[in-house]
Amino acid sequence: MELLASSYWRDKELAGLQFTANRFVQREIRAHRHGGYTLSVSDTELHVRTSTGVTVVPPGALLRIGPQVWHSIKARSTPWREDAMYCSVAVARCVNPVPEADDGMHGPEPEPVSVFACEPWGREFAQCHRLLHEIADTGREDAGIAARALVRRLLAQWIPMQAGKTTESGEADDRLRRSYGLIASGFQQRLTLDDLAEAVNWHPIHLHRRFKDAWGFTPHELLVGHRIEYARDLMAGGARVTYAAHAAGFSDQSHLHKTFMSTYAVAPSEYRRLSALDALHPPAARNGIVD
Repeated sequence: MELLASSYWRDKELAGLQFTANRFVQREIRAHRHGGYTLSVSDTELHVRTSTGVTVVPPGALLRIGPQVWHSIKARSTPWREDAMYCSVAVARCVNPVPEADDGMHGPEPEPVSVFACEPWGREFAQCHRLLHEIADTGREDAGIAARALVRRLLAQWIPMQAGKTTESGEADDRLRRSYGLIASGFQQRLTLDDLAEAVNWHPIHLHRRFKDAWGFTPHELLVGHRIEYARDLMAGGARVTYAAHAAGFSDQSHLHKTFMSTYAVAPSEYRRLSALDALHPPAARNGIVD
């Protein structure tokens, strides 16, 4: 993916939160998912595709995507800007614990994708993001206390109270679940549409259509999604980029780099470096969010 500029950082006092500021030239971001909540504001209309359909996000609105939700993004115009924050599930549960009813059951699951266009949340999010970006860029801490206090206060509004597990997709019959399972367990090997179709005894074209109807994405899109996710986790654990590329099923390091940039808008080597810093300074109670 071509980028005009991209920044990726974490604030030392806000453990469990990650921030990006991206300026894209390319219109589409490929299918991927995050382990926690994604909050973002963009300066153009976005079409966010998930297994439940396409959600239109107006410019300036706050977009929230739940944990483990496969999604892709298409911008209406280019170049375009996205300011984003990623919030871990651990932080979400501390900020807004799941209330338990008298019968021991939890409330309904949050929506996989939510758009807040009328509330002032988009403007407030952009303000917090800008202040924290200035701190990361300049090292000036004079506005840091106020900015971090504002983030902590607003997180309870931005993150839903039901911070529980989200579902992977809607209804799918056994053969669709089996085909997804084959991708999830076999993405490190060469796996073609014909291989999947033969395993579930369907014609490849029929499987392709039914799979996309059920999961929102083609088998190949989710195959690549699983590969990039696995490579990301390996690098977060300290693995070298070359090793992560081959272990995840990419043909070479260049292929991983191109796919990683088009998914997360940060170079694999930079992601690995920042993950190493996190290992030296792990999330702790000092940030005022995580217990």
